[in-house]
Amino acid sequence: MKTNNVYILLTILLSFSMSNAQTLEDYLSIAKQNSSEIKAQNFELEIAKEKVNEVGNLADTNVSFGYFVSTPETRVGAQITKLGVQQQLPWFGTLKAQKDLTKAISETKHFDIDLTERDLNYQVKAAYFELYQKEAITSILKENKQVLTTYETMALAALENNKASMSDVLRIRVQKNELHSKIFQNLNTINALSKNFNRLLQRDANTALVISDDLNVLDILIAKSKVDQHPSLEKLEHLNTIYNQEDLLINKERMPKLAFGLDYILVEERSDLKLVDNGKDIVMPKLALSIPIFTKKHKSKLHQIKIKHEALVSQKEIQRKQLEIALEASVLEIDNAILSVVAAQKNKEETQLAINVDLKAYETGILDYDKILKLQIQKIKYQLMEIEATKKAFIAKAKTIYLTN
Repeated sequence: MKTNNVYILLTILLSFSMSNAQTLEDYLSIAKQNSSEIKAQNFELEIAKEKVNEVGNLADTNVSFGYFVSTPETRVGAQITKLGVQQQLPWFGTLKAQKDLTKAISETKHFDIDLTERDLNYQVKAAYFELYQKEAITSILKENKQVLTTYETMALAALENNKASMSDVLRIRVQKNELHSKIFQNLNTINALSKNFNRLLQRDANTALVISDDLNVLDILIAKSKVDQHPSLEKLEHLNTIYNQEDLLINKERMPKLAFGLDYILVEERSDLKLVDNGKDIVMPKLALSIPIFTKKHKSKLHQIKIKHEALVSQKEIQRKQLEIALEASVLEIDNAILSVVAAQKNKEETQLAINVDLKAYETGILDYDKILKLQIQKIKYQLMEIEATKKAFIAKAKTIYLTN
């Protein structure tokens, strides 16, 4: 009965653990959701969108009031006060051009957010694959330590029968001690990397992690891709739209500005005379025209826009070349890493075959402990090479995704 209870408890704990297991995609989603930088940039985007409502409005209406300290006399009475109102109107289409320019500027925030998300995804993936390597190294070292323990037991038994020397036993123990030290060093590294990984996800540093242990470089597919959709290039391309909108706005602003107004003058009625329109107030509509005749600022601004367009061509070419160089390096890194993995796997297998041959010979003769120890160390070397190359391949793949998708 007690055994059944223990089994049920273990099943429940295992089910709970599996239900809380997280994949790399889950970690990427958590990182994006918790990212303070992405949140800040989204706020900046909202502010930029709101600025569209800020522009494209008419200038303030001018209202004036004047009181005649010394009242000028007219035939129909003295002028007492003067009220005026005036509204300036920009050239046709100027307000729309202002809104279109501000909207185009606000849209650049989308590219900044996209680039930040790509940077974050790459950082999370790189950190994840570093943890994968360290976890795999720990497993390799523990496995080989157990193998050395078996060799130690065999050597001690052979020592009693004078088929091995004490130096054989000591050499095995020295190697076991080295593996033991490396295991704990690696566990310390995993602990530090795990905390930094959680910090990257902006959550509690001690949150438990689940790292895959079945990454296979042969699953990596390298499709022929281009850097055209990288946000840094798309942002530069979008600058063309902004410059065109600036050009349109400047051409609108260099046109005359109209102003409509109305003045109202209060006239006091004369009591000494009886006249037609005696004390009749004065109403005077006004029309003004503002013409930029003596300014060269608009011409200068248009010339600046032309230079910006020309400079943008060079900027895009430079950025494209840098991205293509980085992409080529990442693809090369993947190719070389896959070759290293295949070579390490083959050498690991060949070394194990040699170990098996020596162990088979042990059944009929004396085991060469020095030789088999060297072979075991060589196998560890190839196992670690395989894991290192696997990590490099997946980090390089993450880099290609950052540069292209």
